[in-house]
Amino acid sequence: MKSLFFLVIIHSLYGNIQAKKFSVLRISPSTRADVEFLQEIRTKDHDLDFWKGPTEVNREVHLMVDEAQKAYIERTLERHNINHTIMIPDVERVIVEQKKKRAKLNSELRLRDWRDGKINFNLAQYHSFADVINYLNALAVTYPELVSVQPIGTTHEGRQIPLIKVTNKRLQSGNKKAVWVDGGIHAREWVSPSTVLYFIHTLITQYDKDPKIRQYVDSMDWYLVPLLNPDGYEYSRSSTNPEIRLWRKNRSPTKCIQVASGPFTPPQQQCCQGVDLNRNFDWFFGQVGSSTDPCSEIYQGGFAFSEPETRAVRDFLAQHRITTFITLHSYSQILMYPFGHQVRTYSNDLNDLHATATNAANALRSMYGTQYRVGTGADTLYPASGGSEDWAKGKAHVKYSYLFELRPEEQVWDGFLLAENQILPTARETWEAVKVIADQSLRLQDSNTAVRHQQPQKAQPFRNVCEDKDSLCGSWAASGACETWPIMKERCALSCRVCQ
Repeated sequence: MKSLFFLVIIHSLYGNIQAKKFSVLRISPSTRADVEFLQEIRTKDHDLDFWKGPTEVNREVHLMVDEAQKAYIERTLERHNINHTIMIPDVERVIVEQKKKRAKLNSELRLRDWRDGKINFNLAQYHSFADVINYLNALAVTYPELVSVQPIGTTHEGRQIPLIKVTNKRLQSGNKKAVWVDGGIHAREWVSPSTVLYFIHTLITQYDKDPKIRQYVDSMDWYLVPLLNPDGYEYSRSSTNPEIRLWRKNRSPTKCIQVASGPFTPPQQQCCQGVDLNRNFDWFFGQVGSSTDPCSEIYQGGFAFSEPETRAVRDFLAQHRITTFITLHSYSQILMYPFGHQVRTYSNDLNDLHATATNAANALRSMYGTQYRVGTGADTLYPASGGSEDWAKGKAHVKYSYLFELRPEEQVWDGFLLAENQILPTARETWEAVKVIADQSLRLQDSNTAVRHQQPQKAQPFRNVCEDKDSLCGSWAASGACETWPIMKERCALSCRVCQ
């Protein structure tokens, strides 16, 4: 194992220095040992902000560091022959430049979205929480036959979490399918709330123009939450300081822990704020890919559903039968389905989830050529427990549960700082994917289908042939998939020993 001694040096020499400049490193692990070394760094040093964590060989890692950390990390990477370059030399400069562009464009009409002709709201820019609230309320007043708005919870800082329901109120029926869509669970992922706002705009303003939209609104209840983490979002908007603009968690009260600073010095108290909301759901809580350190970017919280934001989701889904659960994140261009807490771990209806996701990714690509990978979070990125899409599938019994990692792709330099001219292309192509998922949801026979699909399923008949049809059968079998995934008996008869 490669030494982590340099991390101790960073903390001891620079732990109390206020950094003024941040850079983002693009790191390219070329061996499995490189990946494991970077994963160890991420686990041991919670002061480092991995925009994209280490997952596999030849998959880029993006790491934001201050000047104090940068020299030591670069030197260590060079010592271990791990290739790296500077992706963003000065993060705050990029943030400032984007802020100046927004200020200039706000006064121009050419980017304003006038298609509905009733409400002046620019979908091609990032908005404040107050702007979002005002827009949702304006929609409710302007389109009362289609729209209602309600709070589903209150945050630590007293902000209400707004939910907008879009449906044809004149066609009330207990058999309507229900779709949940949320964005902004991670504060810094600004394109996510903007994409949800585009969905809302499309469902409402295109109802009288597009027969497909009319079908969606007539036949389904749409529950959309543009900003699930309004406290963190507003905090990320409050400064150009990269540590604030790139804030990930919510704004839960400060928690303190004792940290050992050296063998001959007493422990020091370290206090930090915020919980990673997408580690706080009750799905293998705290087991993998999260942290008990309040200063970590992936701090899981004291217990499952410790946060008002996650409790709001839990309580709402407990009171409403949801067919489809969609949560939007950024970035990496991945469409994920459960389960993400362990590699090669799937639900019984994997084939349906995978086929629907593949068709959705193809529809997304058809608009601008944007490529998405499809798979579970554990298989495409890294294992992490406590995620909302896993909980929705495994505990809330939602039939179709998906997580989108939106633009940009991992090779693009801007990461979380996606320019505003990318908002509408991102939203439009993602809507094409959501339409595919909505169409598949409508094909369910009745409103009870979602629950029935979660019950233990009988294995489908299989041919008694002793052969494996997939090169990964051995690995899947070793992880216990033969017992939990019925179709394994057909695809991996030899490894599962069903014909010996």
